[in-house]
Amino acid sequence: MLLFKLIRILIEYVRLYPTLLIVLTLLKPVTQGLSLPVVVLIETIILVPLTQLVSFPLAGWVIERLSRKK
Repeated sequence: MLLFKLIRILIEYVRLYPTLLIVLTLLKPVTQGLSLPVVVLIETIILVPLTQLVSFPLAGWVIERLSRKK
């Protein structure tokens, strides 16, 4: 059980990194002149729902596929 949790966390980080890169690249022209706290707030408002809707279900799917192969 603990191994599956560790694998899931690792997969979450791997899935999150491309999402972060895409969102930060797309938001750069919009957030370029803003202060750092405002940039962080805007990126968080956009990244959290994307992560919840995309990365978490995909990680669950990968974990399910890995557990079936064993």
